[in-house]
Amino acid sequence: MKVAMTMDGNTLETSVSSEFDAGKYLIVVSRSESTIVAIEIIDDLTAENLAQKIIDLNCEGIVTGNFLSQKAFDILADAYVTRYLGTGLSGIEALDMMNKRTLPLIRNYKGTNGCSGEHH
Repeated sequence: MKVAMTMDGNTLETSVSSEFDAGKYLIVVSRSESTIVAIEIIDDLTAENLAQKIIDLNCEGIVTGNFLSQKAFDILADAYVTRYLGTGLSGIEALDMMNKRTLPLIRNYKGTNGCSGEHH
């Protein structure tokens, strides 16, 4: 399983970005091996283009911060990409919590615990 992470820096030791499209880097990790597969600079992409890039990289999940673009959220949700909230964590901490199934899910665009619309 490949997981994308929006990050403030280009290593897993740096912080997950506080907002989906605010990070400078997109790091793609092979979750089974906990190894970095790709590092992309993303600071010039729109939220919608970033969402599509994650899909094009065949990622099944995204660790990120809050969504400011409902359209980007919907693009990922419609492609069945699982959204995880990693704000305040390093990439390493977020992956560890994901492996323990304790990393919170981003269930809807507003970031509340309830599901909305057709996205689950």
